[in-house]
Amino acid sequence: MVAMNGFRRWRQQRIRRVSRKIDSIAERGRVRQWFLLAGCANLAAPSVPDAAGLTPIYPPGEVFWADPFLCSAAGHHWVFFEEFDLANRRGHINAIELDAEARPCGETVTVLKESHHLSYPFLLEFGGDLYMIPEKAGTRRVDLYRCIAFPDRWEYVKTLIDGMALSDPTLFEHEGQWWLFCAARNGRLRVNESLLAFYAPVPLSDHWTPHQNNPLVLNFSRGRPGGRVFRDEMGRLFRPSQDCVRRYGYGLNLNEILVLSPAHFEERLIWHLSGDQAGGWHGLHHVDWHHGLVVMDAQRLVPASGTGPPML
Repeated sequence: MVAMNGFRRWRQQRIRRVSRKIDSIAERGRVRQWFLLAGCANLAAPSVPDAAGLTPIYPPGEVFWADPFLCSAAGHHWVFFEEFDLANRRGHINAIELDAEARPCGETVTVLKESHHLSYPFLLEFGGDLYMIPEKAGTRRVDLYRCIAFPDRWEYVKTLIDGMALSDPTLFEHEGQWWLFCAARNGRLRVNESLLAFYAPVPLSDHWTPHQNNPLVLNFSRGRPGGRVFRDEMGRLFRPSQDCVRRYGYGLNLNEILVLSPAHFEERLIWHLSGDQAGGWHGLHHVDWHHGLVVMDAQRLVPASGTGPPML
């Protein structure tokens, strides 16, 4: 098994090297820009999102928008997302209200901005409060924030995990246990190929036990998280993940989690889509469902003008 995993990893890294050469030709004179996709959701069949049928929401040329998470407050729908600003090469968290058809109906609002990069604004409702766990891997912490005035006032509550550069922290409850899924760069472990898990009795715990089999996944095709873990109407548990074999954010997967305990983990791939297949996009790497709406992000190539987003 170790030899097989080593060969797969070598083969995927070779594909990535070749793809970089191909991409350099396609991207000549252009830059990559992430943007949002939004629409109404089929909650009876969330395992087959129709990315091509969603409406693009484009950012201004000097930024990109990615990692969208939905929430509702006082009967209104909102999407929170990363805005990456080329001027300071740093991300912060924005939000925008959506109408019942998932169309923007207001101006974007900056909700969390710090002196370091922020992304992946994971949202969690617990005990009557709304919490956010944004990615801030550069600080080597996983921090928890509570909303004190929706949507743009948040206070730091505590650090859940300290001393580890963890990406895309994703919390969910399963069989009485709270789980934190994430990706990490550590030694030979690469962030775009990894899935790690930690568990605790409550989501506000500051002591998270690492899964004994970490990394649970070591595969560029399906390791890194790609959105909120969720259940469908039949109670099945699904994990979105990224396909980063060709490049970061090339495609998106849905995996059904079959077994999850402190000693075991098993999942199976049930759906995959690349940006090419979704509508001719350059990339696709995140999905979220909430109250009849679905949001994703996608990447396009736009003409280089000196003010476009960086090549990430």
